[in-house]
Amino acid sequence: MTTHSKSRALCVAASLAILTIAPSSAFAMPAMSSAPAMAQESDTQVTEGSSRANRSRRQRQPAAPAAPTPEQVMAEAQTFLTANNVACQITEAALKGQTAEGHKLYEVACANDLGYLALTSAEPMILNCLEISETQRRTLAADPAAQVGPKCELPANDNFMPVLNSYAQAAGIACSVDQATIIGKRAGSDVYEIGCAGSDGYQITKENGAWSKTSCLELASANVTCNYTTKEEQLADLTKWFAGSDAAACNITNARYMGGNANGAFYEAACNGSDGLIARLNTEKQVQQVYPCAEAAQIGGGCKLTEGAPQGTNG
Repeated sequence: MTTHSKSRALCVAASLAILTIAPSSAFAMPAMSSAPAMAQESDTQVTEGSSRANRSRRQRQPAAPAAPTPEQVMAEAQTFLTANNVACQITEAALKGQTAEGHKLYEVACANDLGYLALTSAEPMILNCLEISETQRRTLAADPAAQVGPKCELPANDNFMPVLNSYAQAAGIACSVDQATIIGKRAGSDVYEIGCAGSDGYQITKENGAWSKTSCLELASANVTCNYTTKEEQLADLTKWFAGSDAAACNITNARYMGGNANGAFYEAACNGSDGLIARLNTEKQVQQVYPCAEAAQIGGGCKLTEGAPQGTNG
């Protein structure tokens, strides 16, 4: 996890911890039970005046407020989210409690999107359920006795994969998604890692309404590690891209993304039993040109993965 996502996780954990500071201000559903029955008098000498006083006190005791209906809870939660510019078409909502100050905590499930915990405080606190779940998982992994605060518990908020799979598809990822989670924020937008079965994974984010993706092989060139992608999966992709080209004979043992320009993207491959190469691919991942490492000193600084390959001076 990056420093930024660690900082974000700490902020989320701290925000959730606020909700469990003390019984007087912690969330608790309003009391809905009726007043307890009066204890049986063991003294048969209770005076009539005392009985009248007890009845009078019971009569003056205010009745507990009626619990809001599910429809009311959903309408209140929808109004709050809409007022705070959160795009969520609520399919289910629960009032999880309220503070002594009257601030309400809602959990909501959203159609085709992640759900939220939302606190109607003066400075609204709205956190998506995946971020909450991941932060709490990391917190408990570090300290099993830690207090992690309220959790998302609606059934629709228990399985994030269908939503994350839809995000991946919207970002133009055609792989079979086998793992995914939120990893932090960039420029105020959530960043997700997508793991693909048998191929390279991605980081994706949505900014200004548009999804973007960056492959884990590209991220590795910036020393960013993906947790859901293996080296073998990345090499399998390059082997597939190289098929039918002058690079097909390379039995790839290692590879790196070198960068790109208007002519395409450049990848270096180390080959088992033969010289390495640099391949230029177009946006459809079709090989356009192959440069043997012995001749590639001026391509992006030359080969780095092949021992003894001449090194360029422009990298």
